[in-house]
Amino acid sequence: MRKPRILIVDDESAFIRLLKLALEKRQRYTVREENDSTRALETARKFKPDLVLLDFVMPKEHGGDVAAKIRAEPGFRETPILFLSGTVIKPKGEPAQIAGFEALAKPIGLEELLAAIDRNLAAAAATAKKPGRLPRWLANIGEIFTRRNATVEEQADRPS
Repeated sequence: MRKPRILIVDDESAFIRLLKLALEKRQRYTVREENDSTRALETARKFKPDLVLLDFVMPKEHGGDVAAKIRAEPGFRETPILFLSGTVIKPKGEPAQIAGFEALAKPIGLEELLAAIDRNLAAAAATAKKPGRLPRWLANIGEIFTRRNATVEEQADRPS
């Protein structure tokens, strides 16, 4: 069975490394890190994460903008995004939210983070299984064929 893929986008390289090691030690996830917020979308396209852990305050591109770009991609419209931020105050009861996404306050305990990851992955899986919903790969089949046909046409247009 394939492990869920988690993409961590944060400009603090020491934090990201520790978080990646902690998640990988659990052997439940495949984790990729990205320190440059301007490359987050490109990394997501290549890695195809099941969940994104995203810092909110970053120097090159704001986390809200990164989240919007990721969600604008057809293949990531239902991908859970969890914000990790030092600017969030832990509320009692309901989880904090930033721009409609769950937000977790830094510093965060590993057990609290794991619970949030599992909760969001389970919610995304339940949404994907609803009747009338196509699996992510099938929902993007038109995009896949469009890219494939464009590549074939480019090759046909090249002189032999």
